[in-house]
Amino acid sequence: MTRSFAQIVLRYRWLILFTTLVVTALAGSGLGLITISTEPRDNFGPDNPQLVAFENLEQTFSRVENVFFAIAPDDGQVFTPRVLKIIEDLTDEAWKTPFVKRVDSITNYQHTQAVGDDLLVQNLVENPEDLSQEELERIRSIAISEPLIVNRLISQDGRVAGINVDFHIDGSGENGWVRSANWAKGKKAEIMEAFPGIKVYATGSVMISEAFSNTALRDLKTQTPLMYLLVTVVMALLLRSLAGVVGILLTTILSIISAMGVAGWLGISISPMSSNTPTILLTVVVAHGIHLMVSFSQSMRTGDNKETAMLDAIDINVQPVFLTSLSTAIGFLSLNFLADVPPIQDIGNMVAIGVAFAFVYSLTFLPAIVYILPNRIKPGESFAVASMADFAEFVIANRVVLMSTSAVAALVLMFLAPMNIMSDRFSKYFDENTAIRMDTDFTDQNLGGLYRIEYSLDTGKAQGVSDPDYLQSVEDFAEWFRGQDHVQHVNTYTDIVKRLSQNLHQDDPAFYAIPESQELSAQYLLLYELSLPFGLDLTNLLNFDKSASRMTVSLPSLGTPDFIALQESGKAWLRENAPAMEQEGSGLALMFTHIGIRAMQGSIKGALIALVLIALVLIISLRSLKIGIISLIPNMLPGVTGFGVWFILSGEVGQSMSMVLGITMGIVVDDTVHFLSKYLRARREQGLSAEDAVRYAFRSVGVALWITTLVLVAGFLMLSTSDFKMNGDMGSMVAIVISIALVFDFLLLPPLLILLDSDKPVEVEN
Repeated sequence: MTRSFAQIVLRYRWLILFTTLVVTALAGSGLGLITISTEPRDNFGPDNPQLVAFENLEQTFSRVENVFFAIAPDDGQVFTPRVLKIIEDLTDEAWKTPFVKRVDSITNYQHTQAVGDDLLVQNLVENPEDLSQEELERIRSIAISEPLIVNRLISQDGRVAGINVDFHIDGSGENGWVRSANWAKGKKAEIMEAFPGIKVYATGSVMISEAFSNTALRDLKTQTPLMYLLVTVVMALLLRSLAGVVGILLTTILSIISAMGVAGWLGISISPMSSNTPTILLTVVVAHGIHLMVSFSQSMRTGDNKETAMLDAIDINVQPVFLTSLSTAIGFLSLNFLADVPPIQDIGNMVAIGVAFAFVYSLTFLPAIVYILPNRIKPGESFAVASMADFAEFVIANRVVLMSTSAVAALVLMFLAPMNIMSDRFSKYFDENTAIRMDTDFTDQNLGGLYRIEYSLDTGKAQGVSDPDYLQSVEDFAEWFRGQDHVQHVNTYTDIVKRLSQNLHQDDPAFYAIPESQELSAQYLLLYELSLPFGLDLTNLLNFDKSASRMTVSLPSLGTPDFIALQESGKAWLRENAPAMEQEGSGLALMFTHIGIRAMQGSIKGALIALVLIALVLIISLRSLKIGIISLIPNMLPGVTGFGVWFILSGEVGQSMSMVLGITMGIVVDDTVHFLSKYLRARREQGLSAEDAVRYAFRSVGVALWITTLVLVAGFLMLSTSDFKMNGDMGSMVAIVISIALVFDFLLLPPLLILLDSDKPVEVEN
């Protein structure tokens, strides 16, 4: 049947080429419908608990994104007329920028003090160029001792100042993000050029989100094309067939265009996480193509004519290519079980679609185009095939030692794999030499606060925030957090209440406490709000009907375990001390910390489901329970042991690793299936012993496995040089796993087959 299919492909080759181009054009027309998602929350499912908590917070206090400037004079003197004027001017200009909702700095900080029986509320800094040294010292003393701004808008040592600019970009689309980020970059460059000796750093959610999108897009424009170029060069050197290389490249391009076009028609958005889909498809298509071309070349070198060689290549590879495609599609479709991470579902669906196109194109378009193109492959024994024959003898002769060594190495690496620490720090996703990384690290080290846990502490009744019992619970919660490791700053309404109480008692420190009556608290609040300028009201801390207050806990860049542990401890404190206010805690950083874990869990879950389904497919297709079970070993070990190697190299895994199992699944299964299919062909059709069948498999498919591995490893190592950690780490890890897959297929699988499949003679199939 496969022979008849091969004959049809060659007979109708021109029709196949035309039909393939038409199908690609129709499917690819959906490329114009693809949308790029720059919305961080698109990474989370609707039932994600951190997303639910975050949306509840936004519904209460409105949604904001921020740019945070850090101003650092070279001499460490922030409280000088020159530096304070720079801060004041930037603060004033920021108010006039599109989408800005609020600007906070030490110059417009609303300082309160008692003047007789009156409460005076005014900017901490006014007309800085006219201030005397004595006034500057007074301002400095106030700033570095004020809990509301120290370690937030001014460093504890007074050497670095911060300006926080809140944006309301929701509904303005990608243009809002880009405009806001570009404005911040422009102001940074402008100030540093105009004022030598002043360093300006710009970070915050707007800058980091923009950097994510820009870096991922830059890699798609530079690193990914370089990877494809390197794959092409290495493939050309190893295949030594221009027709084969051109055919594989065209098949890859057509498969990717078709898959991504269908994704556009289906309304799937591309996110930074799912932007690696074309790279995943590359592994599948290149593997199919190399196996077909190596079979074709080997047949021609044995003296077969072009037609016979191509018929044999198609005939030999139909079953393994089908099994590989089916297995890969099953693996990726299983990612739909992870509803909590939509981009992973999108990857699963897009790759499954692409695999279907790759399967069809690899067995129709590729042989048709290669058959039409001129081929100058001369008869003669291939050095690579001869080397594979010698290598087969080495493996067979040393099978006990190789199997034992491989097993021990696998066990050791499997033991190390779970010791990797799950640590997702978005600030570390960029190379240390990139602007966003340097700015973020500097701000983190001097002011902290990039990581936040936010709470909406609800009273359940209007004006409830003035209840002394409620205020005391909030104050106790804030004080508990201030006593925890890593916490840099806690922003809470109770600090304002305590300061007002002190101010209205002639600034007596003894009254820096929660008022005893609700009426008194309400009066303080009313008096304070009436004194505040427009734009600097308390809507960032209190909701409209004063039934809830917002508390923000700021932390430096933390690893996943510490960050989640602190969040869980905070939740436990509320459960024990204020059960009516118990909640998850929220924040974008916290959401992404959890999503890294969920993404990894999803990929592992998908891989396990895939392995079971793949084993069932192989058992049915290869008609052998034993071979199907044996196939689980080389299919499972590369991914697990790869993480063992990663523990030795790094010890930390994050969201960047969540796609490794999915990306490598196709090539790992591909190698195993092709080796087993050739092995079984020798056993069943030629009646060879297990040892001779292993020799046949090495001679017929060993070269293709080598070439496939070298080509893809070279390409992914190119990707590993990316400044974007998510792509760089992924490239390194994929190269490791693919290399390990070849080692196990060459050194462990053949000894296992000889050991477990030599129990009875094989009858030749007719």
